[in-house]
Amino acid sequence: MRTPKKRAKAGISTRPRGIKLPRKLKFEPTIETDSGVKVRSQYEKRCADFLFRNQIKFQYEPLMLLGGRKYRPDFFLPDHNLFLEICGYNHMPYYRDRTEQKRKIYERNSLNAIFIHYNGTGSIENIIKSELQKYGVIGFPDT
Repeated sequence: MRTPKKRAKAGISTRPRGIKLPRKLKFEPTIETDSGVKVRSQYEKRCADFLFRNQIKFQYEPLMLLGGRKYRPDFFLPDHNLFLEICGYNHMPYYRDRTEQKRKIYERNSLNAIFIHYNGTGSIENIIKSELQKYGVIGFPDT
C-alpha cells in the first residue's frame, strides 16, 4: 500500500473517505424501553416494547461463549430458546457480511435464531409477530 506522501505525489487523494472509528469503541445502550431496559437503536426499542407488551420474556444482549469467543445477540427469548437479531442496515456491505457471519455461527452451533430484516417501511412489529409465530411463539393480542 502507498504511503500518504506517495499517494499525494501520484495525485491520489490523501483525505480519508468516511469516518474511521476506533476498533473497540463503546456504543452504550441509551434508549429506554417500556420495560426499563436500555437498547442501542429505535428498531431494538420497538422490538423490546413489542415483546414486553405481549408478555414475552426476553434478555437484551446476553453474553454467549461459543468456541471460546464472546457474542452478544440482540435478544434471547429464554422460554422459547430462541435468539432474535434486528438487522436494519442491510444497505451497508460490511453489515450484511456480519449478519451472514452471525447466521453461520447460529447454524454451526444448532441454535434457533430469527433475523428481522427491516428497511424502515411498513411495521417492524408485524414482521416480528409473523416470524415469532413461525417458531410457535403464539398467543399475541392484536397490536
